Amino acid sequence: MMAFSHRCDRLLLREFVASDAADIQGLHADARVRELLPDEQPLHEARWAAEFAACLAGFYRRHPGLGIWRCAVPLSAAEEQFAGWFSLMPLQASPDTVQLGIRPGDAELGSRLRPEHWGSGLSLSGGEVLLRHAFETLALHTVWGICHPENRGARVCLEALGFTPRSRALYEGQPSDYHALDATTWSAVQTLSRRERLRQTRRALARSHRPTALALP
Repeated sequence: MMAFSHRCDRLLLREFVASDAADIQGLHADARVRELLPDEQPLHEARWAAEFAACLAGFYRRHPGLGIWRCAVPLSAAEEQFAGWFSLMPLQASPDTVQLGIRPGDAELGSRLRPEHWGSGLSLSGGEVLLRHAFETLALHTVWGICHPENRGARVCLEALGFTPRSRALYEGQPSDYHALDATTWSAVQTLSRRERLRQTRRALARSHRPTALALP
């Protein structure tokens, strides 16, 4: 499978490379981004950010079609601005996760965006791109969205994308809300007209007073 990337007038997605370590560090340097994340690695430190970027190269090769992708927004035909990342990562099935409904081959959707892009709709645009990739290209059965219970913006985004709340359980040692979206439900969401989907999204965003980034392992 060829490396996944995406380019449109709203956002640009590509694989991270070693030279993107400063972007990773800068994203996590903002305490608002780190506030509800379950990270064990201090990615706001240069050494950890560099190691993380280097490790991603091997991950892309071991898990074709999955990964964490650098997101930028186009400013002009020749300029872009780093905005954060989007991810589609494998979920490990275990006796505990099977009880939640997680099966081998399921993946998790996530994003981390710089605060200036919170509430802009960018998380929805990127989420739609990766869900299309997950269900149409990778033929996944179920994609999960997992977030901290206080991350209201993440829950709103997942709802607007078609996810259904399933359960609250531990994730990386902290209580988290699990949401699921299967291929059949996703296909049904796609049958909505553009106007209906936009109306649904606006209602969901209006209920959020503080949009935030999706939690990612």
